[in-house]
Amino acid sequence: MFKIVADEALPNAAEVFSVFGRVVLRPGRQISAADLRDADALIIRSVTKVDARLLAQAEKLKFVGTATAGFDHVDLELLRSRGIAFASAPGSNCISVGDYILSVLLVLSERYGFELKDRSLGIVGCGHTGFQVRKKAAALGMRTVLRDPPRARAGEVEYGAGLDEILKCDIITLHVPLIKEGADRTFHLLGRQELLALKPGAFLINASRGSVVDNAALYQVLKERPDLHAWCDVFEGEPEITVKGLLPLLEGATAHIAGYSFESKRRAAFMLGQDLGRVLGMPALTDFILPPPEIAEVSLGAGAAQLDLDLLRRLVFAVYDVRRDCADFKAHFTNGPSFDLIRKRYRERRELSSLNIKNAPAQIGAVLKTLGFTCR
Repeated sequence: MFKIVADEALPNAAEVFSVFGRVVLRPGRQISAADLRDADALIIRSVTKVDARLLAQAEKLKFVGTATAGFDHVDLELLRSRGIAFASAPGSNCISVGDYILSVLLVLSERYGFELKDRSLGIVGCGHTGFQVRKKAAALGMRTVLRDPPRARAGEVEYGAGLDEILKCDIITLHVPLIKEGADRTFHLLGRQELLALKPGAFLINASRGSVVDNAALYQVLKERPDLHAWCDVFEGEPEITVKGLLPLLEGATAHIAGYSFESKRRAAFMLGQDLGRVLGMPALTDFILPPPEIAEVSLGAGAAQLDLDLLRRLVFAVYDVRRDCADFKAHFTNGPSFDLIRKRYRERRELSSLNIKNAPAQIGAVLKTLGFTCR
């Protein structure tokens, strides 16, 4: 029988992949070469490194799928050389990360008493996730500065902002893959020099990969410049976190869960099920069906004549308040195993689209829809 080894963190893995054969669920960091000895397919997330050591005994392996947009944890050349098909899930978690960034922006604006419409947002990496962040920022009235060198080279001049322009923004958010070499290298994209060049009072948000920011440099710069603020969902060396001294200096910290919405995990597995079905020449029989959310509907009253940040915070936080995840991280992180445990027992959140907002005036409804809510 066809055997699929899958990361147990994908909650619908058994449902999606059992149509193809027997599904064996394993913790992502514990998937070993022995697990793959008689496996036909491997379904992972970013915590599983696919290299020669992992595939040493995988003589039957036909397919590797990662339920993530990035794939720096997969040796693609090795897979090509062995004729093993590969698929990722681009865009599967972009809505979830966009919601995460929105929640962070609302927290920071409340904490420091500023209007988001008065601030500029530098977005580095303008793929699926960057698009979601840009769309939400525009709905908030923020001025966006966009940097995506590959898109700029392709002629999309709006993405051609220089890194120096990005560093002049009030808030910077990073949404790039980890690329260690070449013209588009993102490893330590922000090092000491770039961090020191941030404008006074700037905010930096990293929900991409930990090594996009030099964590040791960030630690030193935050000590030298208390006017700067940083919020991290990802860290170098995670799950252990190489520079633990950085944590008390951050505005917020979470355990690499920006993309961990209820919808995103299931969407990723569904996408990979479609890819695996194509490789095998078999139909993927499952449908992408979501159960009702805990809070399904909110009705605005007659007093909701305009959408200010206070009302918006109440609506967004009703679905996802990132401060909950920060508190959980602060209370329970001590080391690598605790980092993984936070992720394993994560109380998944729903995306903003799960909440239907009724009785919204036309102008308010248009903004809420752009931010991701359902309005009907």
